[in-house]
Amino acid sequence: MPELPDYSVHVARVQAAHGVKGEVKALCYSDLPGRMQLLGQVCVRPKQAPAFLARLLQARQVPHKRIYIVQLEGIADRDQAEAIVGAEITIQASESPQLPPGTYYIDDIIGLRVLTDDGQALGLIVEVLKTGANDVYVLDSGLLVPATAEVVTKIDLAGGVVVVRLLPGMIE
Repeated sequence: MPELPDYSVHVARVQAAHGVKGEVKALCYSDLPGRMQLLGQVCVRPKQAPAFLARLLQARQVPHKRIYIVQLEGIADRDQAEAIVGAEITIQASESPQLPPGTYYIDDIIGLRVLTDDGQALGLIVEVLKTGANDVYVLDSGLLVPATAEVVTKIDLAGGVVVVRLLPGMIE
């Protein structure tokens, strides 16, 4: 199957097989309640196999968690479900709702350069961790940057830069 560049927005990651009928547990990245139930066709991107399109047949949320039990078209048994553990589930950018000012999709943040407010380069954002209190940007340099208003002073998507104010003890 050809590359599917239109399916570039990451919405979930398959965490584990669930039961024997092909269902999987998926960690949803979205903060929007019920997000997974609204999806139709998705792209499943396994780590060791080609990406494929599938309809999301069913998604039910585990209460009080960002975990969903998901049934994908074409995944009918436990062996098939286990084969896609670790896969990213992506959607087309056009399916993403418009965000309020000052909020960003994780995919928009990944790859941005991080600079201090005095211009020191700290690295590139390679991952965004969702914690209980706030997100944390993981940089390719190994530095962890809390995504709080106290630390992040500017996000410039067009310029590809996040500007941060270092707090005492952040770099040592």
